[in-house]
Amino acid sequence: MATFRSRPRLARSAAVLGLALAGLACTPRQGASDPPAAEVAAIVKQGIDPVSPRRDFVGPAPARLEWTAVDGVDSYNITVRNEIDGLVFEHQGASAASIDWPKEIKLEPGTYFWRIVGLKGERSVADSGRAAFVVMN
Repeated sequence: MATFRSRPRLARSAAVLGLALAGLACTPRQGASDPPAAEVAAIVKQGIDPVSPRRDFVGPAPARLEWTAVDGVDSYNITVRNEIDGLVFEHQGASAASIDWPKEIKLEPGTYFWRIVGLKGERSVADSGRAAFVVMN
């Protein structure tokens, strides 16, 4: 009767070598088509913090929307959505870090989500992400 013996050390070494070679194939190379490091740093978006209403605020409807200003931003786009109907308010091109809430738009009690995007020209360079606030009237 023949007895077969496995060679786990050899099999494991071959597997590790295969993974190492696969890793080399996936490693990005610095080449002529790669942007300079300064340009890559400029692509990273800055954070914008909602000031009023702050994240997770619960209270009356805001009379004003305020956020932290970001250097290098030409304008801000602001959107406010609710959880049922979607878009409630959108303002394109604010140049300051605050705007008054339009008197013609009444916020009913409920949860709202607002977001601020900072633009340099037409390119988004800063973003607050989605911040929730609850209106209780």
